[in-house]
Amino acid sequence: MIFVTVTACVTMDETFEEFTKSGEIIYIGSSDTVITAPGYNKLRFWVAINSDPKISKGLMESTDGSVKQEFDIVRTKKGKDTVSFDLEMSEGEYSFGLFLLDRNGHKSVRREFHSKVYGEKYKSSLINRGISDIEAYETSATFNWSDNPENAIATILTYEDGAGVMQTVNVSNDDTKTIIDSYKRGGKIIITTTYKPAENAIEVFEAVPFERIFPEEFLLDKSVITALKLEYDATDGCYGSTYARLTDGSTSAFWHSCETDAPEDQYPWVMSFDVGVEANLSRFRLDERADCCGGRSPAAFQIWATNDLTNAETANIDAGALADWEADALTKGWVKLLDVPGNDRTTFEVEIPENGTAFRYFRIVGISAIDAGLNANFNEFTFWAR
Repeated sequence: MIFVTVTACVTMDETFEEFTKSGEIIYIGSSDTVITAPGYNKLRFWVAINSDPKISKGLMESTDGSVKQEFDIVRTKKGKDTVSFDLEMSEGEYSFGLFLLDRNGHKSVRREFHSKVYGEKYKSSLINRGISDIEAYETSATFNWSDNPENAIATILTYEDGAGVMQTVNVSNDDTKTIIDSYKRGGKIIITTTYKPAENAIEVFEAVPFERIFPEEFLLDKSVITALKLEYDATDGCYGSTYARLTDGSTSAFWHSCETDAPEDQYPWVMSFDVGVEANLSRFRLDERADCCGGRSPAAFQIWATNDLTNAETANIDAGALADWEADALTKGWVKLLDVPGNDRTTFEVEIPENGTAFRYFRIVGISAIDAGLNANFNEFTFWAR
């Protein structure tokens, strides 16, 4: 028994000597937490320091050796504390190891963490929020916005107002429309969307600004357009339709001709409108009935205009040849702006040639239907002016 005990003690002493021959090993407390936040080609670090009073500095290095940074630890209070610093870095993904050290160079256990740095490559991938449509009226305009790109935080709209002065509007992610009360036709529009690549990013990133211009033409305000209903004009129609449906801003309700009680509704027909202002008409759009019978849109049609309704009522277009009706319209002061003989589109837009004159009163003349029938129905009329 004595022999075994002595032998065991000798073996144990030899074992301790193996681990202590270089002196006693001193370990420093490691960091409790490391938080990083990205900026442009930089990272901000927050390093949580435990209460070990021996800690005097830190050493951070990337796994690939491309980054090595020492930093002093200056406590602002006793016990646990936090140090923060920024570090310029190239764009990319990094794995780091962090050591805490005392004044004698003793290290803590390595703490691993990962982070991502954003730079020019990320910035070049950013896109600006889109504009699905600009509703440009005579003096005001409405921007209809597309959905927000991922991680976008806001959009800056810069535009040229009616006096040629650049104005700026901040558009939030929740905004689907932006209405401005003054703009310059053909004036400059600049769209810039800002991003945060991460929720705790210390800087925002801007997409390369996108430039476009306001339309040279503008929508006529449908809220002030009224039906004239001159003699021999088409009626409000049948099946619950009215003239008001044609300029209500919606394509969900149609105008439909009466089939027996109002022959003036069937091809050929005439509809007359007061657009509320004198306008140099530049474009006209007809939207077909959405759920049926697009062939009843006009294959041949004309657009006429005047500024004087005195003696402006014309002959019955159903009573004779089209040429006779046109001759009568000319003698009554109407000016033919457009003559389309062979349309095959059930919904269409047509450009109206420049004539240098602004008119207030307009007539749409349907001569024949695409399906060659007599009935007419469609949903909406839209007018633009220069």
